[in-house]
Amino acid sequence: MRKLLKILGWTVALIVIIALAAYAWAYTVASRAYETRWTPHDASFPIPFPLTGEEASAVMQERLAAGVMEPPSEAALEAIALERAVARGKHIVESRTNCNGCHRPDFGGGVVIDSPMIGYWAAPNLTTGAGSVTTAFAAKDWDHAVRHALRHDLRTSSMPSSEFLNLSDHELSDIVAYIRSMPPVDRAIAPVRLGPLFSFIVATDRNRNLVAFTLDHNKTHPLEPPPPAPNVEFGRHLAQVCMACHGPTLSGGKLQGDPNMPIVANLTPHETGLKGWTEEDFVRALREGTRKDGTAISPMMPWKAYGQMTDVELKALWAYLQTVPPKEKGNH
Repeated sequence: MRKLLKILGWTVALIVIIALAAYAWAYTVASRAYETRWTPHDASFPIPFPLTGEEASAVMQERLAAGVMEPPSEAALEAIALERAVARGKHIVESRTNCNGCHRPDFGGGVVIDSPMIGYWAAPNLTTGAGSVTTAFAAKDWDHAVRHALRHDLRTSSMPSSEFLNLSDHELSDIVAYIRSMPPVDRAIAPVRLGPLFSFIVATDRNRNLVAFTLDHNKTHPLEPPPPAPNVEFGRHLAQVCMACHGPTLSGGKLQGDPNMPIVANLTPHETGLKGWTEEDFVRALREGTRKDGTAISPMMPWKAYGQMTDVELKALWAYLQTVPPKEKGNH
C-alpha cells in the first residue's frame, strides 16, 4: 500500500511539474509575442478633414441666403469642418465600430476580461484626461493603434484591428475628432496580464489570436470610403466589422478564447444561416434584436449599436451578404 501511495505521489508530482513547465513555456512565448516590435508605415491625414471646395461654396450660399454678404473666415470654416467631423465620427462609433463597447461610453477605458484562467484585459483611456494613452497621439499613432493593433511604442496590442483595417483615413479622422470632443476622464488602466489558457492559445497559434501577426503593416489605406449607397461595394466596406466574430467567410461558429462566448450566427445564405431571410427580416433583427423565427438575439451581439446604421447602410450590408458564398455554420 505504501509503495502504491509513493508511486501515486510521484506521479502527481511529475504531472504538476510538467504542467508548470508547460505553462512557463506558454507564458514566455506569449509574452514575447506581445513584446514584438513592428515597423509599420506612418500614415498622415488631417484631423479633422477640411471642408471640400463644394462644401465651402455651400456654406457661402447658406450665408448669402441668410443675408450675410461677407465670406466666412478661415476659423469659421475650420469650426464647421470640426463640427461635421464630430457628427460623422459619432455615427460611425455608435453604429459601426462600437468603440464604446470596450472603451466605455465615456471613452475612459474599462475592464474587458478579468479571469484567473484567461487573463486580464482592460481597454485603455482614450480621452485627454489623466491616464490616457492618446494624449500625444498624432494621426500615425491612431493609425498604428486602430488599423495595425500596435501600441504607441509599436509593440503588439490586443486591439481587434481586423475589424477596422479597411477604415478609410477620412473615417478614422472623424472617429478621432469625435473621441477628442469627449470630456476628459481621469482613469488609469492596468496593463494586460496573461492567464494560463490564453498563454497556451497564443503560444500555439499566435497568428490566429494576435491580429498584428496577420497584417501587412506597410499596406496603404484608402483616403475615402466608397460613396454611401445601398449597393454591394458600400456593403462590403461595412461588413469587415462583422468578420472579427463571424469570421472571414461570415459563417460563424464557436469563438476561441473565452468559453463563455456564445456560438456566433451564420450570416451566409446557407440553410444554417440566413437562407430564406428577406431584407426586412435582416433590418428587423438589427433594429429590434429579434430573428426571423421570433427568438431573441443574444445581448453579446451588439445589435443595438448596429441597428443605429442608416437605412442606406443596412440595405448595403444586406446587399453584400447576398453575394457571399453559402457556408455551413461554423466554418468561419
